[in-house]
Amino acid sequence: MKIGITKMYKEIADLIGLEEYEIVNPYNTKVDCDFLIISKGYKERVKKLNPESEIFEVKSATFMDLIKSLEELKKLGIGKEGKIDKSIEFLKNKEKEIKKLVKDLNVKVNPKTEFIRKVVEDLGLEISDNGILIIPDYLFDGKNIENIIILKTHNYDLGLVERIEDRYLQIIQSIQKYLNK
Repeated sequence: MKIGITKMYKEIADLIGLEEYEIVNPYNTKVDCDFLIISKGYKERVKKLNPESEIFEVKSATFMDLIKSLEELKKLGIGKEGKIDKSIEFLKNKEKEIKKLVKDLNVKVNPKTEFIRKVVEDLGLEISDNGILIIPDYLFDGKNIENIIILKTHNYDLGLVERIEDRYLQIIQSIQKYLNK
């Protein structure tokens, strides 16, 4: 089976112990692969260009999303079971360490997108319409930056696990700064 992985998710190959794969761009071109690992939300677009390929969408807003994606790949027989189990253990430990940083943050937040809501819920932060507003950078109009946290969402210089970790840490550190004003 020929497996293609998009550039953004190439780290998946390491997490599942996949040795033979190709980095592809199935979003804009037809590729010669039987199985494609892509970003969530693009299945329909990719299927039009690659109707014969089986498509797997990776969810990775949170550590749990990524863990579930790895578990699904394991069920499909993609990758090495032992390596996937080790990666899941690694992700659970990383998540646990980050969540320790939140335990003393007694604050309410107001996430403005479902994506950010998933992250703050996973962190265990209380959600309220009166909380600190958290918006993604692509919704920031450049005006009022008082009482607002702007989350940088597309940090392509980071690997997959680093991007997830970065989201959590950005929120935690921004809340800490906000509370120490």
